Amino acid sequence: MIKSFLFILILLFLTATQVSSAGNHSYAGTFQIMNQNSKKLLDVAGASLEDYAPINQFQNNGGRNQIWSLYLEGSPLRRIYSLISAKSGKAMDNPGFSKEAGTQMQQCTYNGGDNQLFVIISAGDGSAYMKNVASGLYLGIKGASKENDAHLNQEKFNGGSNQRFYFIPFSE
Repeated sequence: MIKSFLFILILLFLTATQVSSAGNHSYAGTFQIMNQNSKKLLDVAGASLEDYAPINQFQNNGGRNQIWSLYLEGSPLRRIYSLISAKSGKAMDNPGFSKEAGTQMQQCTYNGGDNQLFVIISAGDGSAYMKNVASGLYLGIKGASKENDAHLNQEKFNGGSNQRFYFIPFSE
């Protein structure tokens, strides 16, 4: 009986301390998020502090609107995160829980809804995909654009570099 109890305790401990993402990388922390295709950072447009401000890509300008804190939501085994702008304190958001491909992401006050939660999936090359929990669609830069201000949209999975992102650890 004691051996069984100890085994269960050890199993629970190992499960709770497992790395929270695919491979050996935990995405919880503070990052700049760079698109693999364009080499530009995810950016809250105009460094806005307001709800509903769009999320685009933009060249690195050192702004806090290009820094994101990722918070693990629930079990590490689920790999689900909220992404919070360091500038505004607002969450990356799929407006209206949209299930439509082409919907642009925005920032909005955190509410914990599935529209503000993302599964981060290793692409196996150091980059990762982000999939919105509410829609099941993947985030990508519209049209694989390399231009500043190109939209961050949700779209069907295509495996392209416009849907792959590098999470670059950031510390001040």
